[in-house]
Amino acid sequence: MKKLYVIGDPVDYSLSPVIHNAALKTLGLDNEFTYDQMKVRKEELKEFIRKVRTGEIIGASVTMPYKEIIIPLLDELTTEADLIGAVNTIYIKDSRVIGHNTDGIGCIKTLEESGVSINEKKVIILGAGGAAKAIAYTLALKGVKKLAIINRTKKKAETLAKTIEQKTNTIVYTGNFDLLETVLKDADIIINATSVGMRKISENQTLVTEDLIHSDMVVMDVVYNPRVTQLLKEAKKAGAKTVDGSSMLVYQGAEQFKIFTGRKAPIKIMRKALLEVLDENSSKKN
Repeated sequence: MKKLYVIGDPVDYSLSPVIHNAALKTLGLDNEFTYDQMKVRKEELKEFIRKVRTGEIIGASVTMPYKEIIIPLLDELTTEADLIGAVNTIYIKDSRVIGHNTDGIGCIKTLEESGVSINEKKVIILGAGGAAKAIAYTLALKGVKKLAIINRTKKKAETLAKTIEQKTNTIVYTGNFDLLETVLKDADIIINATSVGMRKISENQTLVTEDLIHSDMVVMDVVYNPRVTQLLKEAKKAGAKTVDGSSMLVYQGAEQFKIFTGRKAPIKIMRKALLEVLDENSSKKN
């Protein structure tokens, strides 16, 4: 069997196995591939990569907190991953471990599906980690008018902004969370690219509350479990358009699936499987 994993620490929250296994089963590939979760500690990353390099494992989805720190252990980066400086996908090719990133395209496809255009829009990204990097770079390359990166530590946001400005034509503004009220006044789109609001970790928390959101905003959360995060609840109360993170998980996963298997992903099947689990989790909570 060809082994695939999603790795992180923690990783038990991840529903990537749900969408990948649904796709494998639908295409009759579940007797050729397996896809599971694996908690990997930082000191175990090197050994995990060794197993990929030897073919014991053929690929993996990479989640927090390893999207950036795993890079020095890899043999090569794709153009996208090199530009972004973060990976969410690793795979074996000619005995070399390649790092790629599908988060950015997953975000763009999600916004497009929701009827949201980023053209000439002012976008606020919350966070400066791996997911935020991928989203910020992709937005900058796709023609966003104004981009602001707001992070707990301003220095990390400034570092990301500087590299984006060097590689694209987009001017990027930065700040820490104390500046949220100021920067959100004229924002068109807010994207939470942090883990705040995640099920069993910080489920009832949000960085942005109803009073900071206006009704003509679009508010997107990359957190998909729960499907309706506290941020999205606040946005709904303010009358704003909301976009949950489930489609982003599906679209970035579909790109990974094609890399892992060479087959086009059955997106409708992946989405159906994910929403069934999310709805089940929601009903258990209620």
